[in-house]
Amino acid sequence: MKTHLTMVNDLSTLKDARPGALPIVATPGFLNLVTPQELLQLRESLLDGRPPRDLEVKLTQLAHGSLLHRFVEQNSRLIISLLVAAYSGEFRQANRTSLERLLRVLAYVRKEDDATPDCRPDGYVDDQQEIRAMLSEMGDLLQSFKMWRLRHQVPEMWAS
Repeated sequence: MKTHLTMVNDLSTLKDARPGALPIVATPGFLNLVTPQELLQLRESLLDGRPPRDLEVKLTQLAHGSLLHRFVEQNSRLIISLLVAAYSGEFRQANRTSLERLLRVLAYVRKEDDATPDCRPDGYVDDQQEIRAMLSEMGDLLQSFKMWRLRHQVPEMWAS
């Protein structure tokens, strides 16, 4: 039986006959557009336990958009939850390199003027590619976080 990751890898090796078609799993290529200052500002906000206001507004707007927009929004919220839990010391399964990668992906999503400006009709395709590449690389960590959250955070939410 093939796993999801095996199927994604199989599909990504197929040659797509359509010119200009996007690969199934994209290689990260735009994260270098995020500046150290943008990373610092985002990290400081998440250390306070919440995303910056502009990112929250953007994610709220994406939640009402297309399937691609909702994909970016939902995975960004997952990244935010993981980073907040890790920065607070609650979730300890992520190493520094993984946290920096997640922070960089989230900072990229936050950028309006990235490789494909978000105001364009196809403006979130590059954001989606970066998230998909991260999911491909860090799926185990994200799955561990989801299991941790079910054990530790969800019971507290129900109790309040």
